[in-house]
This record gives sequence, C-alpha cells and structure tokens, in this order.
Amino acid sequence: MCIRKALLVGTDLGLLGYWTLSLIGVITVGAHDATLHTWNWSFVPLDLAAIILGLAWSFTPQRHQLSQPLQITALAFTHAAGLMAISFFAQQPAEWGISWWLVNLWLMLLPIGLATHQFLCLRPAGEQK
Repeated sequence: MCIRKALLVGTDLGLLGYWTLSLIGVITVGAHDATLHTWNWSFVPLDLAAIILGLAWSFTPQRHQLSQPLQITALAFTHAAGLMAISFFAQQPAEWGISWWLVNLWLMLLPIGLATHQFLCLRPAGEQK
C-alpha cells in the first residue's frame, strides 16, 4: 500500500474509532454543554462520508475510472471536517486543547498535502515512470 493510501486509511480508521468510542460513551464532547454536544454530533454525516469514500478509494485499483473521483471527494470531505472544527473552536478560546487542535489540523492539512503531492507528481501523458 502506498504511503498516500496508508495515511488516508489510518486517518479514516482513527475517525471511525473516535465515533465508535463516542457512541459507546468512552469519549464525550460537550457533556455539560448542549450546544457543543449537538455541534460535535453534527459532524457524523460528514465524517462517515469521508470514511466511506476514503476506504472505498483505498480498495479501488489505481487505474479504475472511479479511483480519482473517490480520492478527490474523500480528501475534500476530510479537509472540510477539519476546517469546520478549527473554524468553530478558533472562536471558542475557552475550549482550547492541544490534542484536539492537532487532530483537527491533521484532518484539515493532510488532504492538502496529499493533493499537492499528487499534483506535483503528475506526469505528461505517455511519459514513463
């Protein structure tokens, strides 16, 4: 598995783990703040879409016609989830936590890095690797 796929699969499995642990109550966000709790759970559809698309891309052969659309969409959803979380908490200084910021910066910046790497590594048609 190439490093790009490994990074996205690891991220997707991490998101899946987070939501699983949240569902069973091991991780709680906003336990004493209904707005924060609701806001956190509002990310479930976006995160699940990112997870499903990212894992689908990781199992799709590289030359398959759906490979690139799946990758681009998975990266866009992952970036959106991180960006929205960072944007919200940038306005909530009382809710600052380094581990939370690092995770969401990862979600926001990983797709940019992967897309940039792929763009820079594109070769003209017919050129050999």
